[in-house]
Amino acid sequence: MNTDFNYLGAGFFLMYLILMLSIGWFASRRQKTSEDFLVAGRQFGLWTLVLANVAAMLHGGAILSHMALSAQMGGVVATANISYVLGFAMILFFYAKKLRNSKGITLPDYMGERFDSRLLQGWSACIVVFTSILVLVGQIKVMGYLFEALVGLPIFWGQLIGTLIFVAYVSMGGLLAVVWTNIAQFFLMWMGILLIWPVVYQAVGGWSDVLLTVEQVAPGWTSIKGVQWNWGFVLSWYILVFVAYSTRIELVTKLFAARDERVARFSVPWTALLIMLFLVYIGIYLGGAARILVWDQISTPDQAFPALVAMLAGPWLSAFALTAVASATMSTTDSLLLMSGAAVSHDLIRKCIHKKKGIKRPDTYYLKISRITILVIGIFAFLISLTKIGLIWEIISYSLAIVGSAIFFPLTIGLISWRMSREAAIVSSMGGVLVAIIWMILSISGIPWALLVHPVLPGLFASGIGLFSTQCFTGPVSRDALKNYFPELA
Repeated sequence: MNTDFNYLGAGFFLMYLILMLSIGWFASRRQKTSEDFLVAGRQFGLWTLVLANVAAMLHGGAILSHMALSAQMGGVVATANISYVLGFAMILFFYAKKLRNSKGITLPDYMGERFDSRLLQGWSACIVVFTSILVLVGQIKVMGYLFEALVGLPIFWGQLIGTLIFVAYVSMGGLLAVVWTNIAQFFLMWMGILLIWPVVYQAVGGWSDVLLTVEQVAPGWTSIKGVQWNWGFVLSWYILVFVAYSTRIELVTKLFAARDERVARFSVPWTALLIMLFLVYIGIYLGGAARILVWDQISTPDQAFPALVAMLAGPWLSAFALTAVASATMSTTDSLLLMSGAAVSHDLIRKCIHKKKGIKRPDTYYLKISRITILVIGIFAFLISLTKIGLIWEIISYSLAIVGSAIFFPLTIGLISWRMSREAAIVSSMGGVLVAIIWMILSISGIPWALLVHPVLPGLFASGIGLFSTQCFTGPVSRDALKNYFPELA
């Protein structure tokens, strides 16, 4: 890697870093209460919310790992559009209006208030923290690869610098900083990814050229099952995408910050459209190009995007494109850090401990706890990222399986039917997570029959069975607890 490229990469990233930290500092001056910090005063309009949602969900892992998985397994990875649509439809028709009107702050807020259970709220908060750490580990690994390609730094220092940046501007500015930086990251991310299209087109041609060539290079790449998957794993993938995008905590949590229920609902289809366009381009076109051009030159699939950019683009374009991916990484990591801070300060300490014991603390106390939590979780995720763990897409998909197994049925059925009981929600959530984690461990251990399906499938099955079997013997919670979600019962 030449010196000019290193200087260019450092220069681009330094300008980007100054912008992000400036936004965090400016937003910190507007934080008066913990509600300001966590939901930014519920002030966001339609396009502010849409751009922030897209940036938060299209993280660096989504770019590097989605492209890596597509290049490795085949275009089947990027063809689950029907699952994306159905997942977002769940949010649009069943979640958005009721969650926004409930006046909650976090997703564990819903679990606790809807089912009148501090146990369920605390459990959900722990799930948010645990799965956020898993995704954070993946994002920090992305930063290591990017700094190595962008500036020439060893992966360790790239991961450390990335973690420090995440923690700094989120702990300063809260959701306001997250959304404003997400909007800046949205434009940078799209510009960086789209600007490399001409050089990729010059090397491999258009969409049809890529599909024809990649099928010759890797027979089966364009088939329904891809290069390596069996039908069980294909089905699991489609279910995972559906559940993941109907329970994406980054998206669902931002519904609480919408200006009104109309903004919350209409932000969903626009977010879905932009995300699908992005993933099809990354997965099929760039993933196929990477399989054709650089597959034999990389040691791990996660290096496919940096290797493709380094091969085709000049120093200026390469530096800009890799900085754009770094911005995408931060756009999700900041949301995860904020949610983790809220889970500990608001859900665990304020609601599950202090409220139960009648303890009252000023908002500044919980604001401080949020910031300390963000720091601690950032450090913990960084330390885990230094260990030898799996590919980024595996880490992220396992976290999505756990979240889906924990909240899909309690969230969906709980907002559709007022009859769903507290006990059914607890059994469903805890049973689903337990089975998903056991299956995940078996898959990591290489047990052949466990590799036939993704852990999300047995996790959801156990969650559904637990819900419906328990519901038969239990009754609904009090009408007072239901009034925010079913006003007709008030």
